[in-house]
Amino acid sequence: MRSGTCPKCRTNHVHAARNGLGLGGAARVGLRPHIDPGFRGIASPHNTEDLWTFACTNCGYTETYVLDPEALDFIRRTWPPVPITQIT
Repeated sequence: MRSGTCPKCRTNHVHAARNGLGLGGAARVGLRPHIDPGFRGIASPHNTEDLWTFACTNCGYTETYVLDPEALDFIRRTWPPVPITQIT
């Protein structure tokens, strides 16, 4: 999507907006750390203003990107990685 082409329908009808999704009442987006069921502590979020949403006006497909280096570091430290699976 960031290249201007939709990966789903392959058109170039892609548009983007900084903080284009309404994820709260403020201009900043709060990224929370991963919270396991039963967690009873305090989880400190990281706020960012660099959450970009890309949308295809042909098929409606959307993607969201975090472009803030500090927010990416927060995610790297506090979210578990997705295991790589072999599709057979």
